[in-house]
Amino acid sequence: MLKFNFLPKFSLIIVTSFILFIIIGTLTHEFGHIAVAKYFGYDTTLDYGSINYYRNGYLEDENLKEINQFVDKYDYNNYNNWPAEVKSKVEELSLLLEKKYPPIKESHTILITIGGPAQTLMTSCIGLLILFVRRKKWKQAFELIDWLAVFMALFALREIFNFVSASHSSLLYDKLNFYGDEFRISRYLGFNDWIIPIITVIIGFAISCYVVFKIIPLKFRFTFIISGLIGGILGYSIWFGFLGAAFFNSKIGF
Repeated sequence: MLKFNFLPKFSLIIVTSFILFIIIGTLTHEFGHIAVAKYFGYDTTLDYGSINYYRNGYLEDENLKEINQFVDKYDYNNYNNWPAEVKSKVEELSLLLEKKYPPIKESHTILITIGGPAQTLMTSCIGLLILFVRRKKWKQAFELIDWLAVFMALFALREIFNFVSASHSSLLYDKLNFYGDEFRISRYLGFNDWIIPIITVIIGFAISCYVVFKIIPLKFRFTFIISGLIGGILGYSIWFGFLGAAFFNSKIGF
């Protein structure tokens, strides 16, 4: 049920909040991956929308540093035109690294990949739990903690966004290979690519609809939906368009 009244001041707060929570949600999602990787003892680096993980000591290895010196000196994208002696040296160093640092276990890769979506949905469930515990209070008056819990619960919107984005790419651009966490988890488990994304989008849709249409007070609902849509688009565009790259002009190690 909606009541079509628009509250400008409230809208500004919600737009700003969505922008902030898009950024917070993105980074905490990546920290979900990092937490699992660190548990298994890997070195990790964080970018504004992704992480990388390596065998302990790999990033500080002298052989890798020497390779990076060549990469800095020559154009990596023009590797075939590098001097033969340089290519030979890089290949020799790469072989030494491969022998010293064995491939990462597939079971670890699966669990690290699961860590991001698990963190996102766990945050969403914590938000729901707070709202459940405080249900008698927010039915009387919505307070700041209730709004914070709403935004936590709506971390599940990520699953809807990812599914819609992938569906759009699949239908309009015939894209067949997707690299989102949920798709990769499906492949690791031997399922059709879309199995895990379908499960998570159903969970995300159910949580989001419940929060928006059952918990948010009716007088705020219409403004919240419109402002949330605007804030979500702005937050994604700002963070992935320029702000994230500005903050993470080099990857941060953990």
